Amino acid sequence: MKASFEKDFAYAMAPLKILSWPVGTWPLQDYDAFSGVRAIFAVLVLLLMMAIVQTELYLDINDAEKNLDALVVITCGILAVAKVIYFRVWPAGLVANFTSAVTDYEELRDKEKRVILRRHARMGRMACVGVICFSYGSSTLFMAATVFAEEEESPVNVTRKDTPDYPIPSENTLAIVNVPDNLFVLVFVVEYMMLLLTSTGNLGSDSLFFGIAFHLCGQVEVLRLEFSKLDNENGRAIDRFVVLIKRHIYLLNLAEMLNGTVSTVLIVQLFSSCILICTSGFQFILALSVGNVVLVIKTFVVASTLLVQLFAYSYVGDYLTRRMRNVANSAYSCGWYDLPKNVPKDIIYVIMRAQDPVQLTAGKFFIVNMETYMSILKTSMSYLSVLRVMVNT
Repeated sequence: MKASFEKDFAYAMAPLKILSWPVGTWPLQDYDAFSGVRAIFAVLVLLLMMAIVQTELYLDINDAEKNLDALVVITCGILAVAKVIYFRVWPAGLVANFTSAVTDYEELRDKEKRVILRRHARMGRMACVGVICFSYGSSTLFMAATVFAEEEESPVNVTRKDTPDYPIPSENTLAIVNVPDNLFVLVFVVEYMMLLLTSTGNLGSDSLFFGIAFHLCGQVEVLRLEFSKLDNENGRAIDRFVVLIKRHIYLLNLAEMLNGTVSTVLIVQLFSSCILICTSGFQFILALSVGNVVLVIKTFVVASTLLVQLFAYSYVGDYLTRRMRNVANSAYSCGWYDLPKNVPKDIIYVIMRAQDPVQLTAGKFFIVNMETYMSILKTSMSYLSVLRVMVNT
């Protein structure tokens, strides 16, 4: 049984630990000086990257392609810093949920429940792999674009200088500090690692949330199964019902804590995603107009990463709400007519509470679900249409 627990727990949590431990946000770690140093180091590197890109914008504002790349890098850097700091300084919601997950796997005895948790763990892994692969792919394309980009000047960029290209816009900044040319490879690798760290801090933190959110949904599904099996066997219906009620309250509190952890960050996430989808789409149109294949591929992958990230949040929020509401259906479908008279009366309150489920919100007022995803997508496309008309005219 212990081996089974370790195997299931590792299957669900190992990818999350790999992504969150290097930046000091792994909820099950010891919050000691070493973990604090990792978080501080990650934040300082991200701030250094944003300072370099911001300086580059100040020194050269005439390169449209570079400016759009800089906007993407700075915005993703801000999101990464915000998530690392927030998940490190206010980790109570994540710690409570991950500690509960450890207990859930330790107490897992039923094969049917194990299948439910395993299925939701697989969903968490799919979300994690999806966003991280897209994110690391975008970082790699930022690096590859500087290697395979054509050397000739293009109509979009007539101010390109004979300076080496780096994964992030930094040519003029590095020229000011007199970085030797023989350190080009080292600087190139360091900047690529900065992009990977940005992806880890941003979408790696998202994966941490997605994984534990799907585990919570799995626990709600187990609770729904328990409600559907409620009967008066051995005259213990009241005792079992009380246990299920307490479990329901406990899961609702965990969901509220998890929502509180990510709510503030989400308002920045949604706003920045809308802007970056527009700018990436605009850059994609410009690249198509001049036939820049490398830039077309790069902007397409960046826009896809933003859409996948936004879709993942919306799907998790929508899925969590639906799982919570299904508790009411299972409570109603149980054999309440065979239970003691006071139990069916209390089931009504369970159904009433389940009709007002916990919802993933941004800033405590903006509900994040699939409708939100479609709304942001439509808004972004509307702004993109305006930009496209401006270019054509």
